[in-house]
Amino acid sequence: MTRTRFVIDVATGLLAGWVGLQAKAKAESALQTWGERVLPPEPGQKELLGADPAGHGERMPPSILWKRVVELTGRNPEAMTPEQVEAGAVWFHRALGYGYPVVYSLVSRRIPAARLFSGALGGTALFTAFHATTLPAMGVQAPVRDLPQAWWVWEGGSHIVFGVAVDAVIGAVRTITR
Repeated sequence: MTRTRFVIDVATGLLAGWVGLQAKAKAESALQTWGERVLPPEPGQKELLGADPAGHGERMPPSILWKRVVELTGRNPEAMTPEQVEAGAVWFHRALGYGYPVVYSLVSRRIPAARLFSGALGGTALFTAFHATTLPAMGVQAPVRDLPQAWWVWEGGSHIVFGVAVDAVIGAVRTITR
């Protein structure tokens, strides 16, 4: 791979991350509303860690992980304002939201099969690797068996939307830059 191609793939991944994060945010909001209408949460389920991005951002994994990072630096996370926690959570989530597409762009250049199912497989893999396994094991999200059924709709669905959006950008840029 040439240095120019490498730089193009990294830049493409960053652009794809931006588009993917925008698409995921819009999808997550719409899917949460729709999912909870079709599959209403049981009493108390929306109070669980990771169960309500619209109403309890402070209980979502990026916020909790950010508080842990702050604590590791020797500061008191409880002394932070809600705005500081939100800003840290956004930074934390964006780091992942830009990192994955850069890696996806680079890997799929060498292994075209990585783009199988137009990014839906990648989005599903992200959801599975983090929300369905790692985050509950870390204690920053409730176990999936306890979360509302609608959680599968909005959390899983928004990750698939993210993966598809990332893949669409990468495919479009590669068509232009051949």
